[in-house]
Amino acid sequence: MARPLVASIDLDAILYNYQFAKKLQPSCKAFAVVKSNAYGHGAVPVAQHLDKEVDAFAVAAIEEAIELREAGIESPIMLLEGVFEPSEWQLCEQHGFWSALENDQQLAGLLESQSKIGKVFVKLDSGMHRLGVDKAEANDLVVQLRQSSLVEEVLLMTHFSCADDLSDLTTMEQLAYFESARRDIGDIEASVANSAAIMKWSVPDGGWIRPGIMLYGISPFAGVAGVQLGLKPAMTLTSKIISVRHLQKGDQVGYGRTYQAQQAHQLATVAVGYGDGYPRVTENGAPVRIAGEAGYLAGRVSMDMITIRLPDDSDMVMALGQEVVLWGGEVPVEEVADYAGTIGYEVVTRMTSRPHYRYFSTTKTA
Repeated sequence: MARPLVASIDLDAILYNYQFAKKLQPSCKAFAVVKSNAYGHGAVPVAQHLDKEVDAFAVAAIEEAIELREAGIESPIMLLEGVFEPSEWQLCEQHGFWSALENDQQLAGLLESQSKIGKVFVKLDSGMHRLGVDKAEANDLVVQLRQSSLVEEVLLMTHFSCADDLSDLTTMEQLAYFESARRDIGDIEASVANSAAIMKWSVPDGGWIRPGIMLYGISPFAGVAGVQLGLKPAMTLTSKIISVRHLQKGDQVGYGRTYQAQQAHQLATVAVGYGDGYPRVTENGAPVRIAGEAGYLAGRVSMDMITIRLPDDSDMVMALGQEVVLWGGEVPVEEVADYAGTIGYEVVTRMTSRPHYRYFSTTKTA
């Protein structure tokens, strides 16, 4: 290894968070959501570690599902957005994929293909207005799917728009609409709960929950870190100092000279940048840990490098080769995300392939 940027992934933490989600909703089965490369953590190694523990996995698209099957994953896999082309139904039958279904075209493709599917989740639009159908259409889709004899079980699902905002009553309204649709349909299992809903809302007994961001130890709520919710953050991103210099008062740093020294101090350059996934828009003051001590970003993020400094009252001397924690441990990714004007979800999912990924658990190291 040359460039010293490492993303260390604690696979046991991800398993712990999955089990924690199930304890919060003990009557439900749970998907482990590994879409978008397991939120930047590596879908294949994560799924391989969880394969014998989970009820099922969930991904966004069939390409992600096929990648898991080709890696030897045996658990059921659900397509959260359903199929995009009718020919995908045959692949679902071939690989044992389950699928969401939210429109007549998807239904027509299934009926024409005559593919046998284990579970189909009819998507109800309960108010988010992104995917799904209304109550009457949902009832009709369920009837047609059941009459087709192609599907072993039909379920009803929806997605909450404001579950991360506990002061917003939208989630209660969506739940009421969803339960009304279930009553109209009759006996049907439900899937409603994303990470925020799993942690803070009452959801229908039985059925399926869909823990996503919480699997990786990251909070779905603004202003709260995952560790404060009892989660174990899975990713620690570290690099090393590759250059050190002394600034004089008034010296300006980096592209756009967005940082100006208010007094003489050390400045260190670290091998990480937006080409690795560290957000370019991160503001001065974003936290880091330098050889175990608190530090912060000083200057604009470049493609391959950032510059950092210690607090004014620190007497530590920075040196080449010292480790810098960019997020993880005492540097919550949620706090870094705040300085970048975004959320923890985006920070980790935008990770590129340039960092060296290291996977570890108490039983094996990858």
